[in-house]
Amino acid sequence: MPIIRRLPESIAQKIAAGEVVTRPESVVKELLENALDADAHNITIVLKDAGRTLIQVIDDGVGMSREDARTSIERHATSKLTQFDDLERLTTYGFRGEALAAIASVSQFEMRTRQATSELGTLVEIEGSILRKCESIACDEGTSIAIRNLFFNIPARRKFMKSEATEFKHVVDTVTKAALAHSDVHFIFVSDGDMIFDLPSLVPLPERIEQIFGSRLRGALLPIESVSPALHVTGFVSAPSFVKRVRTEQFFFVNNRPIVSRGLSYAVASAYEHLVEKGAFPSVFLFLTIDPSHIDVNVHPQKLEIKFEDERGAMDEVRRALQDTLSRATSASATEGALAPEMSMPDALNTGSDPARMRFPDYASAPVSNDGSGIRNGNGQSADTKTNSNPNSENLGTLERLFGARHEDLFRGKQIETLPGGQPLAISRPAIERTGLAAEVLRDKPVLWQLHNKYIFSQIKSGLMIVDQHVAHERILYERALRSMEDNHPASQQLLFPQHLDLLPRELALIRELLPELEKIGFQLRFFGGMSMIIDGIPSDVRNGREETILREVLEGYEEFEETKTLPSRDALAATFACKAAIKSGDKLSQEEMHVLIERLFETQMPYVCPHGRPIVIKLAIDELDRRFGRSPVESLEKTEAAI
Repeated sequence: MPIIRRLPESIAQKIAAGEVVTRPESVVKELLENALDADAHNITIVLKDAGRTLIQVIDDGVGMSREDARTSIERHATSKLTQFDDLERLTTYGFRGEALAAIASVSQFEMRTRQATSELGTLVEIEGSILRKCESIACDEGTSIAIRNLFFNIPARRKFMKSEATEFKHVVDTVTKAALAHSDVHFIFVSDGDMIFDLPSLVPLPERIEQIFGSRLRGALLPIESVSPALHVTGFVSAPSFVKRVRTEQFFFVNNRPIVSRGLSYAVASAYEHLVEKGAFPSVFLFLTIDPSHIDVNVHPQKLEIKFEDERGAMDEVRRALQDTLSRATSASATEGALAPEMSMPDALNTGSDPARMRFPDYASAPVSNDGSGIRNGNGQSADTKTNSNPNSENLGTLERLFGARHEDLFRGKQIETLPGGQPLAISRPAIERTGLAAEVLRDKPVLWQLHNKYIFSQIKSGLMIVDQHVAHERILYERALRSMEDNHPASQQLLFPQHLDLLPRELALIRELLPELEKIGFQLRFFGGMSMIIDGIPSDVRNGREETILREVLEGYEEFEETKTLPSRDALAATFACKAAIKSGDKLSQEEMHVLIERLFETQMPYVCPHGRPIVIKLAIDELDRRFGRSPVESLEKTEAAI
């Protein structure tokens, strides 16, 4: 018997489909590209269950005849190519003739299509590559394709699909790219009955950008245009004062085809190299127009990458165009003032109306519960605060503020191992019994100094200890957030006046994905229909008035971790929240607040490094200071010991 056999057509089609159809987003991408190639002016995308149950794309394009409709679902059937040389003059999105056949082989496929010259249209129904129906029907001009139960006949592929929130986020990205590339087309995007996008046609690109990303980019975009014999570069980039910590707002198009390009990313980074700090990324909407014969689009299964005939020349041209735009903007800024609204980096200074008040929750009463019994007023105090007259309050120091426990719980004659609600206590003996640097600082209670409202200085026996106040508080909040997630006992404070929040599609997708973990941290959120959400409660570590800001910053920071994959998802969310909720450089602290911070820091499991890997504590030995001042180490040691 022969060893090598020809695979059945049904199996071959499923294998081939794996290169084209990887998730609901790839189906949406292929159907959108077909609609745009058909000269559609109105396109509607409908999802149910993030595409698991239904993906439908409706367009008013040229439509197909019955014969073309029947042929279109066969492998390697396309209207874009007639010979191989056509690849060198390609101006359409599709060209391989594989998409519809691949999609139909792994779904329950239905297509309705009609040309303007025909009175009747055509209905084609396929289930797992098996043609069930092909008949004439009455339908609207254009094409409507509905994909139901994607991967119904490939259980393994369906099993490994991500969460609905994650799949939805990928679809949003694809629709966003299509809408940016075609501001002359009206896009409607509906998911589970909610209107996600309704983007009118025939609008300038800046208006389309604002429709998708909101008004926060208004006034911050700089136009770019460069024309050369080989390449035409147009689009918009954000001013250096408007940057993000992630590349999620960098879009590149070549002949209106969205692409992923390391070369273009590097060109942008080079142009902004000395204008923004490391790790900051501008918003970029860049369009390159080039002779199709000078690029190769047939290099990636999903057509996400292309090859340039002269890649170095193209990248140099893009970089020069960006540098010219930024140079003109910088010159105008010097004579006319700021070129964009004042924007803050995520870690920028944050001096509130009362900078002397540290962002530590006041736990003078019982912890605020999730059932609304501990409602906070506008000043962050509990609305039903009762005075505690426990005589041990003075000796308690700052442990109560650290853990949010009642006085009587901490002083019951023995060291407790858990807090109310079962949350584990971070220490198993009084802090004064600690050894080493922590014991010295906590036992002796030295006078602390704050340098530039950024660093805390403390004298220690061996020299000088310097603490970065932001990353110290970040470490504290990070470990607390992780405990809250693990134990599901969040410290949350109810808002007297719930806040209404209008979200962007990407933000909505992220919140859907992260909602269970956000609730464990202490956020109390509920969807309000469409793209809206209500904030009912916030973590006790969040300062009142910053609810919306913190939530948006947490989402953006989480995207940064997801992009770099430096931490697992849960740790990334905890680290992001800690970074955004922690006190900032520039916050003035009192002696008491500095001692609170130091004490809480040394109760953490890792007090010397923040979740991002930055150092928290630096120790400068007295010997090093003596050396710098030319002092004898022996003489200095004797005097130091005598003084102590």
